Amino acid sequence: MHIRTWCYAVLCLSLPITLPAQKEHKYLDHALPEAWQENDSDFQQTLPVDDQWWKNFNDPTLDSLIEVAVKQNYSVLMAADRIAMAKANLRIQQGSYSPTLGLAAGWTRQQSSGHTSSLPQTTTQYGDAALSMNWEIDVFGSIRNRVKAQKENFAASKEDYNAVMVSLCAQVASAYINLRELQQEVEVVKKNCLSQQAVVKITEKRYETGLVSKLDVAQALSVYYDTKASLPMLEAGIIQYTNALGVLMGLYPWDVREIMETRKPLPEYIETIGIGIPANLLLRRPDIRAAERLVNARAASLGASKSDWWPKVFVKGSVG
Repeated sequence: MHIRTWCYAVLCLSLPITLPAQKEHKYLDHALPEAWQENDSDFQQTLPVDDQWWKNFNDPTLDSLIEVAVKQNYSVLMAADRIAMAKANLRIQQGSYSPTLGLAAGWTRQQSSGHTSSLPQTTTQYGDAALSMNWEIDVFGSIRNRVKAQKENFAASKEDYNAVMVSLCAQVASAYINLRELQQEVEVVKKNCLSQQAVVKITEKRYETGLVSKLDVAQALSVYYDTKASLPMLEAGIIQYTNALGVLMGLYPWDVREIMETRKPLPEYIETIGIGIPANLLLRRPDIRAAERLVNARAASLGASKSDWWPKVFVKGSVG
């Protein structure tokens, strides 16, 4: 009895010493400049983050391409699955706050043979059931830090999803604009070929009448063939960007080619592009926000590991 009393006393005295919360881990403790100056008056301060910035191009085709890419791109689907997995891990870790219950049941049937003893043959049947409970009391913050780490991992997975979305939409928009630009260049080159072909015919007629020399005809043909020779390179670029859009959208190239057959002018961004303070611009990047979340998660995991140095306190019970 005296030993048990002394154990309780030692435990009570140790709680005020060990219960303080884990210190917040500091990182990236570097001096930053107090201000940042920009004298260029052609730009505006940073505008609010626009999740659908591509709509400012006012191009329905671009809108439809990005919509299909978001629904069918495998990287986006994988990032969404990682969010679901991180959320499930968070719920599992949060379950550590609750007690663990166990239920055991059994049924036994025994039959004794009357041939081995003078007693008559008997049959005995009985069942049993037991309910057990095991509850870890988070005295030193181990569970709390693990839950915090999973929360940060969950937030980091959402930022990774945002980063994939930003990258995907930017790649689709870039490929689309480059493809439209090449289409316009092809049209211009074809018109120039027709004009230069007419110049060649005129120069040949003038040569036949003796107004120009053979050198003038050769120069006109050289300009015409040089212009015509640039067409295959431009058409190869169109095929390249068409294939890139197909990969990003999860479609076959000929499906994208059907969408892009209709010629449209090069889209122009109709809104003001902000610049703002570099630190604020960095905080708008999902990959940097995800990295910050991961640092917080590692710090919380470190706190949980340090808490494991201390003994764990459990409340156990059983009925049955």
